Amino acid sequence: MEQKIKSQKLSPMRYIRNNKRRVSVLVVSLSLCISIIYVVNFLVMTTDAMARNVFLDTRKLSCVIGFTLNFEDDEYADKDNDELKKIWNDIYRENAQKLDQEENIVKAIPFYPVNIQISPPIGTLGFNLPFIDTENADVLLEHMGATLIEGHLPEKPNEIALDKATMLNRGFSVGEKINDFTITAILKCDYYFGYGIIGNERYTGLNVLTKECVKDATTLFPLIEREYNKDTDMVDDYNTFMHDYEVYVKKELVDSTKYIYVGIFILLFVSLFVVYTTYLRDRHNEWCLYCSIGYSRRSIYLSIMGELLFTFIVAILAGTVITTAMVFILDALMMSPKGMMCQYFYPDKILEILCAFVLFFGLLQLPIRYALYKIRTIDAMEDDLY
Repeated sequence: MEQKIKSQKLSPMRYIRNNKRRVSVLVVSLSLCISIIYVVNFLVMTTDAMARNVFLDTRKLSCVIGFTLNFEDDEYADKDNDELKKIWNDIYRENAQKLDQEENIVKAIPFYPVNIQISPPIGTLGFNLPFIDTENADVLLEHMGATLIEGHLPEKPNEIALDKATMLNRGFSVGEKINDFTITAILKCDYYFGYGIIGNERYTGLNVLTKECVKDATTLFPLIEREYNKDTDMVDDYNTFMHDYEVYVKKELVDSTKYIYVGIFILLFVSLFVVYTTYLRDRHNEWCLYCSIGYSRRSIYLSIMGELLFTFIVAILAGTVITTAMVFILDALMMSPKGMMCQYFYPDKILEILCAFVLFFGLLQLPIRYALYKIRTIDAMEDDLY
């Protein structure tokens, strides 16, 4: 009889069929662990994606330069503010025309900026709306790939148009007044974008629309016969925004939330480790019985590994379904209604989670080996008593 038992293998599936509730607890715990980790990461990466759109993607299409003018000379002493503003704006227009002659430049547009903020899942982001002359609106819209979907394009001073995502994010509607500005149009655009019609303000910069990305906008100053002065002049180019993205977004926002992500990760896996250790301890007497009737520790180990492998595979499949559902629900209830640009799947993050589960699977060998070490036959226990 004992020889027959030794030749047989314990069936992990038999235990699973007879203990569905106990196995289900482990499956659900692991599945929720996958979902929580991925959803937290999904919120962080959505914030990162929106920041890249604001800081980097638009700067592949344009750059900004600005310069100050000295009106302290005697020739300007008798000029009033309106005359000085006209001289200032005329100089900006003249420099814009000089840049328009360059091969890589589609159009240089004098503008006055107004900042508008949007809310990603974590923190806040802001971008500038260029307030421009009406005649420059068409080329700006065409360059940004923006088209009208509701209302009418701005025509009068302080009228503005915003892309649909920004409108949703801020809860704005056509006809609404924001401070001194009136929204007249909703635009379809791949970027967080908008523009307005300038009133009595002075231009403060040139929005330079380019065919190819200009990473260093200081190279444009010689083209307008000016020497760049870092103390008085201004540039917003790809390099500048990359620095802002790296420092203010990636390091301070995204990287800081990674500590929260890692903390949640560790907490969940420690909790699962404790749950599984308790699960092993509850089965101690069962394995002692198996060992007493002739099953080897190796047979018991292989059975445990079969159960564990089955549990992990089912948990990963269930976790994938739950996570996909949660991401779709978050998008339907939170992301899309708030104009948040996101993607559902991040292959590198999925790989990270799978690698973490492989590591966790390996770490569980420690309590399993200890549980096998503690197995004793009934005869051995009787010898201890006598």
